[in-house]
Amino acid sequence: MRWTKYTIKTTTKDADMVSAILMDYDINDVQIENNVQLTDEELNQMYADFVKELPPDDGSCSLSFYVEFEDSEDQTDMDRKIDALAQGLNEAVELFGIEPTELICEDLNSDDWENNWKEFFKPFSVDRILIAPTWEELPKEGEKILSVDEIQTFVHEEKPNDPQEITDNKTGYDQPAPDLLIRIDPGMAFGTGTHETTRLCLRALQKAIKEGNHVLDLGCGSGILGIAAVKLGASDVVSVDIDEQAVKVAEENFEINDVPGEKSRFFVGNVVDNKELQEEILTTWNISGFSGYDIVVVNILADVINVMMPSLDQYLRSGGILITSGILNEKEQLIRDAVSANPNLELSDVQNDGDWVSITAVKK
Repeated sequence: MRWTKYTIKTTTKDADMVSAILMDYDINDVQIENNVQLTDEELNQMYADFVKELPPDDGSCSLSFYVEFEDSEDQTDMDRKIDALAQGLNEAVELFGIEPTELICEDLNSDDWENNWKEFFKPFSVDRILIAPTWEELPKEGEKILSVDEIQTFVHEEKPNDPQEITDNKTGYDQPAPDLLIRIDPGMAFGTGTHETTRLCLRALQKAIKEGNHVLDLGCGSGILGIAAVKLGASDVVSVDIDEQAVKVAEENFEINDVPGEKSRFFVGNVVDNKELQEEILTTWNISGFSGYDIVVVNILADVINVMMPSLDQYLRSGGILITSGILNEKEQLIRDAVSANPNLELSDVQNDGDWVSITAVKK
């Protein structure tokens, strides 16, 4: 099998028409790239570690899609479909008056296009934790370590942050020298540590964790929060994600960071409606006197957390701490209300970072 990327060069004004033509040929998964600047509101609704800075808009637009071909010397059905698409685009110039288009094909090495983002991921610190991708060298002794607050990851001013502004940043955290190391390769899973929601959770964990704590990470992604918990003194971590690939990545990252197998358990599934999974999570540690987790961290999205909140207390011991994030500012009240509606939980802390919120509660 081989992968080929097809790109149609057109204009922004004709992009909708070209998209409709692609749908006529059963090509529905299309990536659209243009230089139309996103509004602050649009950016704030995104949930990504990196946002590419756009050049000035020149009216051009590219629509790309990927096709997997069978290895064959003969023309396949997909080859014939692409030929028909090229003819259809040419006819659209005459029939609909769109600007002439250009169809470009590029054979791909999947390793290349899955990993191009890595050039943006460099070592940085979140307070006492140094996070470094597995493919980068560690900073040398005395070399400046970039703080996560200095990284432009979301809606920030174009100029680099002023070091004084970082010291006085609105999170209120000092910038101590890191003394813990996490090596991470997120692969296709969420969680490099740079996104506001992840660093909110990392900071909450640094405040909450005590030696020997049992920790549950719901929506573990790359596993970065669970690894941080162990590095901070947790005796063990259970990591859960609905995405099988994310759990695989998390397991690999735990191994990279030399987390002993007896300190970690991994589950794939949806804890909202899977009662069997809920029971497995509660009984996975055969520990005398275990009455629930000391810390549960849920870094997902506000609407999902809202659905989960009525049952999250079941995982916590009395006095256990629930850390949530993935919550946009405008969703803060939704989660505050969800905490209040659970009679076993009490709101204990709210932290903001940019347009995101972390809400912490304690089990009564």
